[in-house]
Amino acid sequence: MFAQNTSKSINPLEVLGILLDGLKISLSKECRLYLIIPICINLVVLAGGAALLFNYLTAWIDELTGGLPTVVSGIISFFLVISLIIACCFLFSTVAAIIASPFYGLLAERVELLLSGRAPADDGFAELIKSIPRSLAREVHKQIFFLPRALLCLIILLIPGVNVAFPILWFLLTAWMGCLQYVDYAYDNNKVGFKQMRFEIARAKLASFIFGAVVTFLLSIPIVNILVPPSAVCAGTKYYLRLSQAVSLTKEAL
Repeated sequence: MFAQNTSKSINPLEVLGILLDGLKISLSKECRLYLIIPICINLVVLAGGAALLFNYLTAWIDELTGGLPTVVSGIISFFLVISLIIACCFLFSTVAAIIASPFYGLLAERVELLLSGRAPADDGFAELIKSIPRSLAREVHKQIFFLPRALLCLIILLIPGVNVAFPILWFLLTAWMGCLQYVDYAYDNNKVGFKQMRFEIARAKLASFIFGAVVTFLLSIPIVNILVPPSAVCAGTKYYLRLSQAVSLTKEAL
C-alpha cells in the first residue's frame, strides 16, 4: 500500500525532473508574461550588486593580500573572488526574490492552475495589490528563520579548529533555504502556515535538500541566475503539489 513516510513517497531523483519541468513551464506561453517584471527586478538588483561588488573588490583584496608572495597572493585572490561572487550572487538573488515576491506569488498561482486545474485565488492586479503586505510579511518570516542560523555559521567560521565545519554547515543551510524560498510561494497562496510548510518539506528531507542544493548552485552562476528564480518558483509549485499528494496518500494509508 501507500508508504507512511512522505520521504519514501518521493524519489529524490524525481526532484531533478521537477526542476527541469519548472524551467519548461516558466518559458511556456502561458507563463511568459509573468516573468517580465521579476526578471527586470533580477537584472536591476544583480547588475547593481555586481557594480557595487567590483568597485570595492579589487582594492579590498589588494589590501588583504598585500605583502604576500606573488604566487600565494594570486591563489588567495582567486579563491576570495570565487567565494565572494558565489556568496554575493546568493545574497543579491535573495534580495531580488524579496522585492519580486508578490509577482512570484502570481506566477505560482498561474502554474498551480495549469498543473492542477485549480487556483488558490483569483488573479489580477487587484489580487496582486492585496497580496503585497502578506507576501512581504512572509519574506520577513523566512529571513527571521534564516538569519540567526546564518549568524551561527559565521560565528563558527571565526572559531579556529571548529571553522573547518563551516563549508558543510553553510551548504546545508543555503540548500535548505533554497527549497523553503521557492516552494513557499505556493504554500503561501494556499494559506498554509510557515511552520506547517516546514514540517511537510522536512518529511521529504533528501528530496528537499536536492531541490534546494540545485537551485542554490544555479543561483551562484552569473547570468544564469537571472532566469533561475522564476523557474524555481514554477518547480517549487509543482513540488508543493507533489508534497501535498504524498501527504494525502500518507493520511489515507494511516
